[in-house]
Amino acid sequence: MADSDWTHVVRGEAVTLPGTLGGIRAALPADRRAAFDEEMYSTPLEHLARRAILGWALPAEAHAESEEDLARIRAGDYTGVTDGLGNPVRPPGGEGS
Repeated sequence: MADSDWTHVVRGEAVTLPGTLGGIRAALPADRRAAFDEEMYSTPLEHLARRAILGWALPAEAHAESEEDLARIRAGDYTGVTDGLGNPVRPPGGEGS
């Protein structure tokens, strides 16, 4: 793991993500690199890290997990959801999980 690499948890497992645009690009299949270049060169700097990480560095399992979590929260199950201070978040208008 290089000093610039990031760690993210996906489905309970730590996953190492490249910490540079070059590292992200190198990890992509060759047929996706042109699309990566196009998006990175056209993204405003204030959005660059978010788009590179969320759109390109995270594995597909992370996106599936996020969609599952979002569906669960939309259904009213706030189990495990915390605010920025680590306090449990409750569903609007109810006690919830």
